[in-house]
Amino acid sequence: MRFIISFFLLILFSLPLFAQAPASAEKEPSDTIVLISGRKMAAFVQNVSPSKISYFPIGSKELKDMDRKQVHKIMYRNGRVETFNTMAVQVVSEGDWQTVILTDNMDDVEGFFPLGEVQAQSSPKSRNARSARQSADIRLKKRAVNMGGLVVFITKRESKGGYGETPTHYVEGIVYGFEPPAE
Repeated sequence: MRFIISFFLLILFSLPLFAQAPASAEKEPSDTIVLISGRKMAAFVQNVSPSKISYFPIGSKELKDMDRKQVHKIMYRNGRVETFNTMAVQVVSEGDWQTVILTDNMDDVEGFFPLGEVQAQSSPKSRNARSARQSADIRLKKRAVNMGGLVVFITKRESKGGYGETPTHYVEGIVYGFEPPAE
């Protein structure tokens, strides 16, 4: 009986010794890349060139590149902070269609990610060509917001309807946003 009690006491007092984690299990600090959209990424920055930033994502051995235009700043693991671009995000609600920008200049969408194509037609209640165009633009912006976009590159505009007819306006475009599309 004495042997059994001493055996259980020995096991009871030795259990805390096995619960301690080894010193090698500590996490290695990483760099933080802050994108112009405000999203933060933990990574190991390898190289910063005038046009690209090369990094290893956490848990991956594959070297990836990112355009420098997409990066707001890098907070290195040694405490140094390097700022590249200003933040592009305005403080507005996510579903606000009035913040969507319509453009026909390809340079305005450089650095953004294409999210898909969108098209819109004016309301049949439009009284003149100007209100038909505004109606089509508003519908296009609302569809772009539903896709998560901020900029629409206009690829086609078409107005129909002569004197005495109901004017219609048709618009097509490609929606662009800060984040790549979810696959």
